[in-house]
Amino acid sequence: MIQRIQTVYLLFASVILGLLLFLPLASMIDAEANNFSYLFYGVVNAEGEIAMLDYPLAILLVLMPLLNLIAIFFFKKRILQMRICIFNILLMLGSLALIWYYSYQAENTLFVDTFFSYTVVFPLVAAIFTFLAFWGIRKDEILVRSADRIR
Repeated sequence: MIQRIQTVYLLFASVILGLLLFLPLASMIDAEANNFSYLFYGVVNAEGEIAMLDYPLAILLVLMPLLNLIAIFFFKKRILQMRICIFNILLMLGSLALIWYYSYQAENTLFVDTFFSYTVVFPLVAAIFTFLAFWGIRKDEILVRSADRIR
């Protein structure tokens, strides 16, 4: 039953999380008016040189859309699908904390002012879509278990 609404929610969440790999999370400006971009793998200056790396966030931002896509194909194993969804929601909320932490570290290390982009809320929006998918999977599991009791 891959043609369920949960699949659409998980696909939307994957697309939203995939956009984080291409759009900047924040822009930063230091005292000498040098511009920096905070991308998924770290802080980059205007010339493209890496000023600060953050591998844990990069790993999370690559792993989260993949987990949502994997969850789509576990449609026959609903319990595992629900666990993947909950784990991914926790990763999304953790990624928000890491985004804040690394931007705070960049402010203190590079002495810059941070201006967050709208893309910072993408993990939260994807977490909401993943929760909606979890809710639909849970309803399907309850329906299947009730049908098993009737037999």
